[in-house]
Amino acid sequence: MLRTMIARAGTTALVASLLVMISPGQSDAGRSFKPYGSISSKNFVLKRGCHTYFYRYEITPPTEEWDAEVFIVSPDGTGLASDVIFSAVDKKRGRNSYEVCRPSTTYGKHKLKMKVTFNRGREVFDGFVKPSSFRFKRR
Repeated sequence: MLRTMIARAGTTALVASLLVMISPGQSDAGRSFKPYGSISSKNFVLKRGCHTYFYRYEITPPTEEWDAEVFIVSPDGTGLASDVIFSAVDKKRGRNSYEVCRPSTTYGKHKLKMKVTFNRGREVFDGFVKPSSFRFKRR
């Protein structure tokens, strides 16, 4: 009984995490982007093993209560990594990092997407800023 409950909880958590990782890979065609900030990254050489890579962000929300979710999407549209930026801890402009392991991705054009969520009173608003792209190169 306990094993069944643990297995079901683990399966539910796995499915939920896969849905989160897959959803940012949806097509940007027809999507309207919000002027809540920007995100960018330089091109990198994709090294063997697991390494840390960086991106730059700027958030310009209309209020002081905000959070941002960052998604790194591989060339085939699947989620590769993610990060969260909090107004209580992080600056509105800065540089953050994420870790990627060579076997989990491929060379080519990757996308950076950022979703900004902010509060105005009790109402919650959110939207994606215009995505940017970068390349993982061989050398």
